[in-house]
Amino acid sequence: MKEHCGCRFVLPWPTGRAFCQDNNKNIIINNDNNVVDLEREKRWAELFDQLDLNKDGRVDVHELRLGLAAWGMLPRHDAEEQILRVGDTNLDGQLDFEEFSRYLREHEKELRLMFRSLDRNNDGEIDVSEIQQSLHSLGVCVSYVEAEKILLSMDKDGTMTVDWNEWRDHFLFNPITNMEDIAYYWKHSVVLDIGECLTVPDEFSEQEKRTGMWWKQLVAGGMAGVVSRTGTAPLDRLKVFLQVLEGEG
Repeated sequence: MKEHCGCRFVLPWPTGRAFCQDNNKNIIINNDNNVVDLEREKRWAELFDQLDLNKDGRVDVHELRLGLAAWGMLPRHDAEEQILRVGDTNLDGQLDFEEFSRYLREHEKELRLMFRSLDRNNDGEIDVSEIQQSLHSLGVCVSYVEAEKILLSMDKDGTMTVDWNEWRDHFLFNPITNMEDIAYYWKHSVVLDIGECLTVPDEFSEQEKRTGMWWKQLVAGGMAGVVSRTGTAPLDRLKVFLQVLEGEG
């Protein structure tokens, strides 16, 4: 083990490179000047090992789908496909550990930016009012109770706040990339159950406006109304006809 510039160079490492380790034993700096969190890398290695069902050192879309489903972490039907599409840099249809960890590292950076955007008072935690205000700024109006429901879906320690670790763990395998993605995810998976409250106007996010989702929902609602009226109208007419006959008798 070598000493250099106040750091200790630790050998070997899986990549065959030397790393500069500072006084914090959980943090090292590789020769590309990137900070590496040893505890985080260890946790990723454990996750990768659980996903690698056939132990061939790679994770394919089937293994990813089974693993995320077993963890209860399938946020959308195509999550595993999107993760593979972004993380598979050599385009072999699988993720090795380097690709897997690189994807998680970049994804955590995006999640950190979103967390800071929500944490409006910079106290390191997200509360109900911050969720409500952030969604309002995106054009998605939710009540305090609905914002509280969102928070409870992430709050694992019962503090009525969400810290960075809870936020990161909740979205680690959710391929969201910005606040509008999060708003869309919350709106459709946590807050609103479209179809139970058809009389309440739906608040459309900017993403839904861009993708055309707003008119699809309106058309779907209209079609549901047409089908309902088409199915019940003959029965209504029969009921009226029987009432007339009964009156004449």
